[in-house]
Amino acid sequence: MGIKEGKISDAEMEIMKIVWSAEGEITTSDILKLLPADNSWKLTTVLTLASRLMDKGVLKADKRGKTNYYTPAMSEEEYKQVHSKAFLEEMHSGSIKNFIATMYNGKEISKKELKELKEWFLEEI
Repeated sequence: MGIKEGKISDAEMEIMKIVWSAEGEITTSDILKLLPADNSWKLTTVLTLASRLMDKGVLKADKRGKTNYYTPAMSEEEYKQVHSKAFLEEMHSGSIKNFIATMYNGKEISKKELKELKEWFLEEI
């Protein structure tokens, strides 16, 4: 499963977080109600973002009458896997080792975290 048009934007992610956390279908008006209080998006903004998400293959809609009922086309975990794989390919030639080396050399990963990673990898093998 892949994303048709690349990474989703921060605004699109805000919509998807609401959809992913919903129990079943969610409508545009539900999304508007669940947006943070400091968000001033209008109905048209949510509809535009939802349309983009559908084009990208991340969101599905079932139109009944004038109302769209949204459900995720992929889980949050599936999205993270696809996006992480694309990031590794683009930035580290697909190498997890190169990614970890970059993070370690940049002091972003501690020796303790490396030890935990090593233990995790050994458990998984």
